[in-house]
Formats: sequence, C-alpha cells, structure tokens
Amino acid sequence: MTTANKFIIGVTVGAILGILYAPDKGSITRRKLNRTGNRVRETINDLRDAINDKIDDLKENVDEMAYQEIAILEDDANSLHHI
Repeated sequence: MTTANKFIIGVTVGAILGILYAPDKGSITRRKLNRTGNRVRETINDLRDAINDKIDDLKENVDEMAYQEIAILEDDANSLHHI
C-alpha cells in the first residue's frame, strides 16, 4: 500500500469518525458524509489522473529512447555494410 493510499484512508476514516461522533441530526450527518465522500472521490480521481499522466510521459520517453537506439543500430549496421 502506497503512502498516498494510506493518507487517503486515514483522512477518510478520520472524517467519517468525526462526523459520526458529532451531535448533529441524521440528515445533517448524511449530508456531511456525502460531502466527505465526494471530496475523497475527487482526490482519488485527481491522483489517478496524475498517475496516468506520469505513465503516459514514461511511455513517450521509452518510445523516444527506443527510436534513438534503433537509429544508432541502423547507422552502425550501415557502416558495417560499407566496409
């Protein structure tokens, strides 16, 4: 489990416990839980998007490095053919 996951779980559990032990009416508590759930969902979506962006960047970098290595190997092969 990553640090980000632990953090999200801790924040969620803390928020829910705080809401459940607060002396509010049931309708207010449900509203607070709903808002907390929405915030957690947004945070998870933001983290997922950031991770996907990083993965896309890594894929592009790997592709670029592979093309560069292929070009070097082709140049070397062409040099050997001309000898």
